Amino acid sequence: MFKIFTKNKYERGMTIVELLVVIGIFTIISVIIIFDYGKFRSTSSLQNLADDVALSVRKAQSFAIGVRGAGSGGFSPGYGVHFSIENIDPSELTTYSGSNRSFVLFANIDNDISYDNNGSCGITSLIEGNECIEELKVMSTDRISSIIYSQGGSDYEIREGDVIDIFFLRPNPEPTFCYKTESSSTCDVENISYVKIEIKYDANPDYIKTVTIYNNGQISVT
Repeated sequence: MFKIFTKNKYERGMTIVELLVVIGIFTIISVIIIFDYGKFRSTSSLQNLADDVALSVRKAQSFAIGVRGAGSGGFSPGYGVHFSIENIDPSELTTYSGSNRSFVLFANIDNDISYDNNGSCGITSLIEGNECIEELKVMSTDRISSIIYSQGGSDYEIREGDVIDIFFLRPNPEPTFCYKTESSSTCDVENISYVKIEIKYDANPDYIKTVTIYNNGQISVT
């Protein structure tokens, strides 16, 4: 006597409709992941740059408090970070003057609370009296979009050609802010309560990070 075996319904293959549904779900998930990854990369890049700015200011502060030696200046110089918003591509920047995509950590060899650019940079250059210790270049599509300082209770945005130096002199952990216009070589240091450095992602201006340095030495990233 012969026994007839029937195929179990769970052993059947996928139908065309089921296959199309699976492909559709996979496509939707892939698009969502790719979109979120792009956003994640953008926000991560901004956060990294904001952290680099804050850490550079903190490094200048710690160098000053720790009485770090500075080449020909011995142990007396203070330390600072030099900022501007000049629109210069970092690949073309060779003068260590700062831009919207670079900033400079410096030792204040001549004790004038502002950065003097002598055309060279690095620890060995300090021996020759040059003030640039390190130039940090922004190689991503992020940039320093604006620099705002608060003076006498009002906020002012620096213009292209102007500069801001955030300077620390031992043993004081509180900064001195030196603001210079393009047409002046004299520091304006009166009643500046904080400096805000705003960083943007060019491809999406809604992505913004702000580094704020207060006159009491506090540094925040928001």
